[in-house]
Amino acid sequence: MCSNCLLSVVTMYGGDGMQRMQFDPEILYVQKLYFFMFLATFTLLTSAMILWRFGLNKGLFVFGCGLVISYIAMLKKKNFPPPEKKATAKRMARAISQDTSPSSIARFASQLYYYFHQTAQAISLLEKFLPSHDPLLYTTLGDILLKEGKAKRALYVLRDNPHALVDPLLLITQGHALKQIEEIPEAVRMFERSLLLAKQNGFPHSGAHWFTQKLLTLSYTASIHHTLADCYLILENSPEAKRHYRAGNRLLFDLTLWRYCQSIPICYAKKTKKSL
Repeated sequence: MCSNCLLSVVTMYGGDGMQRMQFDPEILYVQKLYFFMFLATFTLLTSAMILWRFGLNKGLFVFGCGLVISYIAMLKKKNFPPPEKKATAKRMARAISQDTSPSSIARFASQLYYYFHQTAQAISLLEKFLPSHDPLLYTTLGDILLKEGKAKRALYVLRDNPHALVDPLLLITQGHALKQIEEIPEAVRMFERSLLLAKQNGFPHSGAHWFTQKLLTLSYTASIHHTLADCYLILENSPEAKRHYRAGNRLLFDLTLWRYCQSIPICYAKKTKKSL
């Protein structure tokens, strides 16, 4: 059923290249790191050839210059082209026909939503598998609902999971939903609990390669710190906001993703205070 669903979407849209899509900052950061490592590897090979041919000093000079250029290129990289639509559809159809685990279903639904812009089909697919109570399925559905501006519905779905208060990803998504409906103190509690559980047990494995999983863990942890800082800033707790901004920044190799204390709209702060 799932593979036929995706192939029908491809037929509907002609199988041509996908529109440019905006990745989540956490995913974009991991892509930028891989981009830097690719350039750094090319630099290393080039400098090794220069070292062998012209000596140590010139080899080290090329290596240093190459690393600087690679880092600047990473900083300036703002997006990555998505894979070609038809090839992605065939790969996902083949994968879903061989593996119907929760992680595979979640990836499939994400492909439908992000690559093919089939919101209704992605939500419907995830809802069919909710009785499994798998946290990754709930998190994926909650994230899609949040991006569609349905924070209250997302919160209702997420809280219906028996692991709602013990799974870091579910806690993060609940925190984002609460922040979106301006329940800031409750959002802070969710983010703080998510950080605590992630430090104790780590984030649930998403099916990615172990190295990618490590990078995603750093990226998501930094994102939680930054979002917590935003919440504390709304609550006018500047010391905690600064602490979390610094904690998030320390986890990010990319300086363009660093965050700092900034003022918030006065009307937002007043509105939040009235709700306390």
